[in-house]
Amino acid sequence: MTKTFLFPDNGPNNGQNLFQSLFRTLFLIAATIGGFFIFAASAAFALFVVIGILILGFIAFGVLWVRAKILGKSLRPKSTMWSFQSFDGRQASSKSKEENPKPKTDGPVLDAHQTPDGWSVDTD
Repeated sequence: MTKTFLFPDNGPNNGQNLFQSLFRTLFLIAATIGGFFIFAASAAFALFVVIGILILGFIAFGVLWVRAKILGKSLRPKSTMWSFQSFDGRQASSKSKEENPKPKTDGPVLDAHQTPDGWSVDTD
C-alpha cells in the first residue's frame, strides 16, 4: 500500500494571512505568464528556424534552376525523363536497338510444345 502524508499548513485553512495568500497567488500568476512567454519564445525560434530552412531551400532551387536554364543541362546529365510515350512498345524497342546493337545470346533457341502432361522441350 502507498501511504500519503499531508504537508503541514497546506490546505484551504492553512493558517496563512491575507498577504501570504496574495503573494502566493501573484507568484503563481507570474510563473504562469513566464511559462507562456518561454513557450511563445521557443515556438517563435522554431518558426524562424523553419522559415530559414525554407528560404535556403528556395535559394538552392533557384540557383540550380537558373544554372540548368543557362547551361541547358541538369546536374545529372543522364537522368531519365519518363513519359507515356516511353512506355510504347515500338519506341522502347527502337531505343533498345540504338543503345545495344548486339543481340544477347543466351544459348540455342528451344522449341517447346504442349503435351497432355504439360509443356515439353525437345533437347535433340
